[in-house]
Amino acid sequence: MRSIELLDSDDKDTYFTEEENEDKRVLSYDSGVNSSINDDDDDDKSTLEEMMDLLPPKRVPADRKKVQRIKRGLLKRIIIDIQAIISMTLSLPILIVLVLLAIYKTTKTHVLDVLYHKTERSQDILENALPDEDITQDETYYAEKWGYISEKHEVVTEDGYIIIIYRLYRKGCKPSGRKPVLIGHGLFQCSGAFVLNEEKSIAFTLADAGYDVWVGNNRAIAGYDHISLSYKDPEYWDWGLKELGIYDFKAMLDHVREYSGYSKVAYIGHSQGNAQAFIGLSLCPEIASKLSCFVALAPAIFSGSLVNTYPLRLLINLNDWLYSMLFGTAAFLPVMTVVQTIMHPRLFCFLAYCMFSYLFSWWDSHWVRRRKVKYFQFTPRPVSARLIADWIAGWGKTGKCLYVGEHKHDNTQMDKVPLIVFYGTADYLVDGEQFVRSFDDCEHRLTDTKEASSKNNTTMFPMLDLVHVERIDGYEHMDTIWGHNNHKTTYPILLKQLKQAKWE
Repeated sequence: MRSIELLDSDDKDTYFTEEENEDKRVLSYDSGVNSSINDDDDDDKSTLEEMMDLLPPKRVPADRKKVQRIKRGLLKRIIIDIQAIISMTLSLPILIVLVLLAIYKTTKTHVLDVLYHKTERSQDILENALPDEDITQDETYYAEKWGYISEKHEVVTEDGYIIIIYRLYRKGCKPSGRKPVLIGHGLFQCSGAFVLNEEKSIAFTLADAGYDVWVGNNRAIAGYDHISLSYKDPEYWDWGLKELGIYDFKAMLDHVREYSGYSKVAYIGHSQGNAQAFIGLSLCPEIASKLSCFVALAPAIFSGSLVNTYPLRLLINLNDWLYSMLFGTAAFLPVMTVVQTIMHPRLFCFLAYCMFSYLFSWWDSHWVRRRKVKYFQFTPRPVSARLIADWIAGWGKTGKCLYVGEHKHDNTQMDKVPLIVFYGTADYLVDGEQFVRSFDDCEHRLTDTKEASSKNNTTMFPMLDLVHVERIDGYEHMDTIWGHNNHKTTYPILLKQLKQAKWE
């Protein structure tokens, strides 16, 4: 007898064999046809069976588990939507108050600087050198404007997120055969942060120096694509620092290796871009074999004194329930990116600069100020509420980034990756000095710029060899990528160290 496949999946309807369906039809006719049939009458029974064979197999209704799962999914979506409305209602007034406080503090600081001449701005001459640029959120425009090609690449992570990275090279100069460099961005930022300083942008400087330059983006930063999830699904936003380290960083690294033809890649991270790489190395130490060197700009591993000030301390002290009520469980304060899209760029720049300088001490003392309107077209970018919760739980409450150094590794058979650290003395968001001191046998003298050695490092990163530390006087958190004078303070040393990287 022909049979129909029995499917057990919750996502498919359940079928029975024709024999089972036959029995069910006999029962269903109990009040009509079967009541008039004599069980002892073989001829009538045979006739009924023949009639039943002519009928198509009856489809059994969907499995109850599937129905229940759909109901649970809808209920969960409704709960998430309600929670989003509540968090928006509660957080919006708080955000408005913070903006007003930020405007007051920032304006006051700038007025005092002018009155007392606290800030000497050698870059003021650049303020009038206005480039013929548009203000846009399309980073490929800035690459094209300054004579570079920006290739868009899609990278799929192991957990299904489709992230966007760009390959940059000078027009007329093919990148094939060049040594690859991958640059990773910080929290609330994207790859566009590295192409906004006109011809002195870090990405362009590296390309002109002969490197195959790649600028990366984490999940949700340059698009919301996923192989199976929508950004409206609660599961889409269920990620934090760990996922950025073991999935996004690793996926970008492997993609660059594949397309460049090199087995090793030089990695340059800024702020959180360092944290996720250090997390990747801590949890997946085999990643070390894929790195030729690691350049850490303002590494966000240990928190600076800013975490003890208002209002960051209030945010850090929130309990889990209150945090989820204020910020939800999906995107963190999505209103920021909405306002960024609809508001005039210069007005948004003013408000965003006030907020970030107030909260994170992103002052413009070493920036060309006319560039700020470009900077804040690429800052902030969407992140998950869980990611911010991870930063609070580790960096905020314990003083150290989560997942970093939590696993002990045998350092006797590890590839040693050269590590170069840049940090500013006026960076109060992260503590670069404490990070350098975390290496056991570091012979570095923090009062000078010297070569460093950590040959016997066995604490957090036994796979790293600290070879150079650059302590830049007066630099703040963003200055290593946006500082007007980086072609003197940062790039020469950076290029020198890249030449000494272990490419083979």
